[in-house]
Amino acid sequence: MTSAQARKYRLYRLQRNVAPYMFVLPGTVFYLMVTIIPMILGFWMSFHSWSIIRPTKPWVGLANYQKVLANPVFWAALRNTLVYTAGVVPLQMILALLAAMLLNTEIRGRTFFRLLYYLPVVTPLSIAAVIWTWIYNPNMGLLNWFLRTIGFQGRDWLGDPKMAMLSVIIVAIWSGLGYKMVIFLAALQGIPETYYEAAMIDGAGRFDLFRFITLPLLKPATLYVLITSMIGSFQVFGLVKVLTGGGPLDATNVLVMWIHRRAFADYQFGEAAATSFILFAFILAITVIQWKIMGREVTYE
Repeated sequence: MTSAQARKYRLYRLQRNVAPYMFVLPGTVFYLMVTIIPMILGFWMSFHSWSIIRPTKPWVGLANYQKVLANPVFWAALRNTLVYTAGVVPLQMILALLAAMLLNTEIRGRTFFRLLYYLPVVTPLSIAAVIWTWIYNPNMGLLNWFLRTIGFQGRDWLGDPKMAMLSVIIVAIWSGLGYKMVIFLAALQGIPETYYEAAMIDGAGRFDLFRFITLPLLKPATLYVLITSMIGSFQVFGLVKVLTGGGPLDATNVLVMWIHRRAFADYQFGEAAATSFILFAFILAITVIQWKIMGREVTYE
């Protein structure tokens, strides 16, 4: 091999080894800028009395965490978040699975219905929330008009503390149902028909097919949907911000909404950062528990 050929070979090997890293470099830099570095800065901020209206940021240690845990508003926001999660996650998963099973059958117009269910997912959440504020309007809203038409009394859906969280939960289920349905639908279509045929030959009924074939083989998809749904529900913000702003009387004041208020209304960035990491620890603990309970039964063969 001549020296020129050796140089070309070394250049070729360098390009082959470096090229993959060059492809992932932009994404890595972007992830560092928008996720990793802000997380590190936020963690550092949580140990300081950090306010944009004061030039000094003194170290306070765990004082911010102690203030947050001693604040009754934090616990009220956590309770609202748990109520929201308990209302959205199970109902959304059940409805998504039922819709996926229905649309996995040979029904007329199933492509249209798949599109119809998925349409709220591609609709910007802020726009969808504004539309729902019109639907919930106590005077001119479509929902109250329908109730009055059939003889019932209308309600102030977003202005009544007893109804506000339920109204937000309904919109959340509607907006995220299509995404979960697609995941379940893909998992259902991955189940071989031979399993069902063999079970039916042995005399299994529809409920037996669902219990002993469909549900066990849907465990990977179910675990994924459960974990991502729980994480998303604990991080809800935009929907609540547009629909109620956390009101009325803090009835829908969830944790991320309270973090936003502490940071950008009260300018207590240290306490807001501390609350964020408390929320992070809470989500991490719940995710680990879910994985320990369900993950050991999940196989990906």
